[in-house]
Amino acid sequence: MNGPSIAGHARQFAVAWFTHPESRAPAVQLALSREGSTRFNEPIAIDVERPVGRPAVAVLKDGSTFVCWLRHGEADAQLRAARVMPDGRIVAQWAIAQVAPGRASGFPRAVADGSGVIVSWTSGRARQLRVRAVRIAFGN
Repeated sequence: MNGPSIAGHARQFAVAWFTHPESRAPAVQLALSREGSTRFNEPIAIDVERPVGRPAVAVLKDGSTFVCWLRHGEADAQLRAARVMPDGRIVAQWAIAQVAPGRASGFPRAVADGSGVIVSWTSGRARQLRVRAVRIAFGN
């Protein structure tokens, strides 16, 4: 299942999901709530290049959102990340790690940790799988 990920902090919520309708290219999308509301703004296309999907999202205490997902690479896949401000601006996007392209790579997880985020993912292949984690700090 390549389902959605939802997170919140205070009165700010974010939902990230993978979509691949027959009529369009695959995409990882993100929707942010309007502050203090159950209504969401229009989705933001986070990755439309070669996403595998499997998004994870965390809302930081400053109201910004961290989202990570898998993207097809040449030989392997990449665990990618982006930071999105409350107004929908993508202020940074980068690769965190190379991962196996198949199902063995699992689903990344993200949790807010103060002014940063802790991200975990599965690394390796077959009988050599390992769980990896990194803390990413954001200065304000």
